[in-house]
Amino acid sequence: MTGQETKKRHHYVPQAYLRAFCNSQGRIEVYPKDYPTKPYHAAPDKTGVERYYYSQPTPDGDVDHNRLEDMFSDLESKWQPLVAAMHRREDINDRLEALFEFVIAQRVRVPASRDATEARLAAEVHQHLIDMVASGEIARPPEPLADRMDEIIVSIDPHKSIHAMVEDIQASHVVFDRIGLVVLHNATGTPFLTSDNPVIWFDPTEPFDSHSPYAVKPDGEVALYFPVSPTLLVVGGVNLKERFASEGVLHGDVPDAGFVELVNIHVARYAYRAVYASQPPEAGLVEAFAGESPVWRKDGRGGGLVFGERAVKPKWGPREAADDELGAIPVRF
Repeated sequence: MTGQETKKRHHYVPQAYLRAFCNSQGRIEVYPKDYPTKPYHAAPDKTGVERYYYSQPTPDGDVDHNRLEDMFSDLESKWQPLVAAMHRREDINDRLEALFEFVIAQRVRVPASRDATEARLAAEVHQHLIDMVASGEIARPPEPLADRMDEIIVSIDPHKSIHAMVEDIQASHVVFDRIGLVVLHNATGTPFLTSDNPVIWFDPTEPFDSHSPYAVKPDGEVALYFPVSPTLLVVGGVNLKERFASEGVLHGDVPDAGFVELVNIHVARYAYRAVYASQPPEAGLVEAFAGESPVWRKDGRGGGLVFGERAVKPKWGPREAADDELGAIPVRF
């Protein structure tokens, strides 16, 4: 990147978003799902960040570390003024594009989405390889490797999940085109939580234990939650569509603390690596969902998103020969 400073620390949860969840000391309480009983405080620039998260190879063989980070930074610059307007209960209908862009970006750019894409691609490559062996298109591996086909671990180039963001954006538009939005103001004293995977939607007609993350029927109901701050929540629903079409985003009030607690349950469940809070959440809430997050799981020849335990993602890069000889069989794609 000649003439431009290389940006190494890439945020997948924007600082502009996290600042609304800071406590009076300017820190966020971070509850890692791997260690839910060991929360810590972090500044907004110290969490929701990963080195070279958006880096992409260029046609000339170089690596572009800045382009996507710059693009998202431009989008994020509109967020805090929009949040301030929502807090003041102002008409934001002339800024709906900024709202939709920000929310959809937070659905597709996070590790929960990118890891799911890479898990799906890995399963497809694995299945294709097995099919090619079964059909004789490629030679059957020699014994004892022939009996270890199910142990093949496929690692996916992270660049492919960056490309897949476009498809995920298009899929998100299908949902957003069906719903209307309202901004709810929370004065209950129980603050909204958020997470590193803050965009939530599901079919509210399904029992809670049967929810599939981000799965809705073509003509079915949709419930969407997006925490904006401890006292603001964007809510979407099919039942809001008609009024939204005629009047745009309206403001309302949270009915009771029970509703806030219900939203926070979904936040903790949809969180991928961490839950973020402005003050300690209800005791045991994060622990209750520490072992489940939205993850992609193979099911027969297909698969989909389910609530389950995060798997360790195979690293993209060279592996030591000893690992190949003693561990699972690696394939890079």
